[in-house]
Amino acid sequence: MPDVRKLTCSDSHVLYYHAWIPEGDKVKAVVHLLHGMAEHSLRYDRFARFLNKHDIAVYAQDHRGHGLTATKAEDTLGWFAQEGGWMRIAEDSMELANVIASDYPKKPLFLLGHSMGSFLARTVIADFPDLYDGVIIMGTGASMGILGKIGGMIARSHVKKHGSKFVDSQLDKMSFGSYNKRIPNPSSSFAWLSRDEKEVKKYDDDPLCGFVCTAKFFDDMLEGIGYANSLERARRLHRDLPLLIISGSMDPVGNYGKGSRKVEEFYKQAGIKDLTLKLVEGARHEILNETDRTETMKYLHSWILERV
Repeated sequence: MPDVRKLTCSDSHVLYYHAWIPEGDKVKAVVHLLHGMAEHSLRYDRFARFLNKHDIAVYAQDHRGHGLTATKAEDTLGWFAQEGGWMRIAEDSMELANVIASDYPKKPLFLLGHSMGSFLARTVIADFPDLYDGVIIMGTGASMGILGKIGGMIARSHVKKHGSKFVDSQLDKMSFGSYNKRIPNPSSSFAWLSRDEKEVKKYDDDPLCGFVCTAKFFDDMLEGIGYANSLERARRLHRDLPLLIISGSMDPVGNYGKGSRKVEEFYKQAGIKDLTLKLVEGARHEILNETDRTETMKYLHSWILERV
């Protein structure tokens, strides 16, 4: 099992994180991993162990309202903060990145964000462009436009009416209700995550996965998607920052490849030179839990290795 560590953040909140360190501490690079919505960092154990075999360390926090950070503090699952939740978890990520840089001051540091974590990664790199030597954006999506604005209005009205910790099944259904539409006879409401039914069942059976988030979370999340898809903010990035966009071709979050291509064009407009788009053919949302995950892990390792 990885080391479980904790970081007292600048607002005194305790953030729990996992650290996977290669044997003998032979570290040639570090990956800082940001997990997605309604899951937790221990789900990336297999991928982290794979990277460890190649002398790459992995650090991954459980965001506020998720995993150990929520359960240890007896906090509400799917809730970041009363105010400014999105930028608060971005600040948490920056503070952990500083810890990593202190632990391994001369090693290349890569940021990997999946799903919600991809939007968070895109927020962090715009605000702290000097932190990372490369970025992997996994399972991301393009701007939601007017739908995002409408969703934000609904979320704020629910917060006002019911309170910020109101578990919002209406917004959950609006967000994910159509994600199985291209899957014939889905075995689970989360079948859109992976073609591997065993992996989907693990998710279904995990009490720290798949929970319905709060109204304030949806408000924060939609704000974060807006931050991530702001061209003005993206233009703060260093033009030579290596950036990989990787998603399954059948991932509804990336609109089955269309959204991923829009994100590629977005970063082209921002002036990024070392920009790669990789669509994993046939894969759904969680490419690290897919039937062809070994090939995907090898691809990610090779992309990192070329930039160490």
